[in-house]
Amino acid sequence: MKFYDLEWLAQKCGTDNKYEITAKIAAEARRESEEASFEKSAPTNERYISNVLHEIEEGTSPVNAANAGVEA
Repeated sequence: MKFYDLEWLAQKCGTDNKYEITAKIAAEARRESEEASFEKSAPTNERYISNVLHEIEEGTSPVNAANAGVEA
């Protein structure tokens, strides 16, 4: 398991609020999960939160400072 620095995540997510960081990552993971459920070829054992964190690390996730709104 890889642990991510909270300050680094805060910078990437555009907020220093731990709740907002968690909500943004969870919302993106849920979106990916729902998209995958419609695709027949998608593996069923994907780890969506890990995937989102990896995408943030690579700079390819929509969870960033430009995406400052959190869906409720």
